[in-house]
Amino acid sequence: MKISILFITLCLSAIASYSLPAHATSTEKNTNTPLYIDNINIVDVTTGKVLKNRQLKIRKGKIIAINAAQTPITDGSHEYLDGKGHYAMPGLIDMHAHAYDSAAFVIALSHGVTHLRLMNGVQEHLLWRKELENGSRVGSTITVSSPIISGFTDAHMHYSAQTPADAITAVTTAKQLGYDLIKAYGNLTAEVLRALLLEAKKQNIPVAKHGPHPVVDMNWNELKGLQSLEHVEDIYQGPLNYQNDQKALDETIATLKTLNTPVTPTLNIYWQLTQISDQKQTFIDTLPEGYISPLIELQEKHNQLKRWINSPLEMALHNKKTLAFLQEITLQLYKANITLLVGSDSGVLLSPHGLATHKEMELMHQAGLPILEVLRAATINPAKALEKESQLGKIAVGYNADLILSEHNPLDTLATLKNPVWVVKQGRIFSKTELETLRQHAINERSLWQEMRILLNAGISTGVSTGTNTGTCTCISADK
Repeated sequence: MKISILFITLCLSAIASYSLPAHATSTEKNTNTPLYIDNINIVDVTTGKVLKNRQLKIRKGKIIAINAAQTPITDGSHEYLDGKGHYAMPGLIDMHAHAYDSAAFVIALSHGVTHLRLMNGVQEHLLWRKELENGSRVGSTITVSSPIISGFTDAHMHYSAQTPADAITAVTTAKQLGYDLIKAYGNLTAEVLRALLLEAKKQNIPVAKHGPHPVVDMNWNELKGLQSLEHVEDIYQGPLNYQNDQKALDETIATLKTLNTPVTPTLNIYWQLTQISDQKQTFIDTLPEGYISPLIELQEKHNQLKRWINSPLEMALHNKKTLAFLQEITLQLYKANITLLVGSDSGVLLSPHGLATHKEMELMHQAGLPILEVLRAATINPAKALEKESQLGKIAVGYNADLILSEHNPLDTLATLKNPVWVVKQGRIFSKTELETLRQHAINERSLWQEMRILLNAGISTGVSTGTNTGTCTCISADK
């Protein structure tokens, strides 16, 4: 997130004509009352099999029984839904998202994304995390990273770590404030990154690193034990030095395999910039209205989008070629049995929450991954990476009742998941119509004042200026 004085001025101007909203949307359904979902086919993402004609019993947000369809119900007071032969699978988990207004969580949920990992946290996220978990706020639940810890000295919403002591302080502070993981940027020095990783281990807080490779003067094996490594684009930019070098790629993948650390490809965001560079404003005009907050949209239009809208035809052709190569890297990672995670980088470059998750899955499938492997990358793989494998990622007794019900078998077509017939979140069931209503309400009632305060306070709390920075990535902003 790069914030400038111009951006702040534009935001204040936009806010001046914007009305204050009501409080976040919530529902009052009693989760103590058993919910029965009958006559459904359950997709087992572990085995790839479909368990036909089943009945789920849900109570207090948990699956407490899986029975044959039309098993007699003995409870007196209960809710009942006839699934009418639809397909149920675990809710989707997006492992790389950026959002600074709570509407994003409702938008994501409306497309079956029941959990998000936010990759540049602010303190407001910690309050929202609690509200989403206890059900007082409706939306995808969230795992929240620390503010990015980077080597920049003037990046808004980053912890600047120039020395090992800076890194230790940043990790300690993030742990004390209650963040779920550390986000380490790729431009830290080896000395600083080592101190960060050592302190994180002491503090028992996981780390996700920008870029699936070590920094200069650091060994690969020092990256063992991380929660994940982000962006296959950084394999192309780093170890491959912007070359389609199969030998270097083979060596990189072989080394990555020894780490046993999941990789989040984030193909969607490169696809997004490719479309902007190729189709310009025509593509931007196709994006759904309201899926990105007006403040972030304003910031992007006065920052990153200019580069791609004004790029020449040669750049668009280069981006298309590079995207195809990033998909090839992703396929080769899969073939090497390296665990992959779905992460869309939604919120960056106007990439729409929820829909971006489905685009990421589509791009992974287009790359050559079987549909079942894509579903695993959006369910059980993230659950394991988050150490929530006994709660999320499966439809099984004792698991959270976070489900998607689709008209068709998702093992045959991923597209059926984009607009679910029903979504169940923590035992609360939402129809497609209810989801559309909740989504539009969240968009209409978002608070620009609140988001402006969050973005400005985040810069103050991390102790950095609100100046601009150029970043090190050639394609996306420094906070991806």
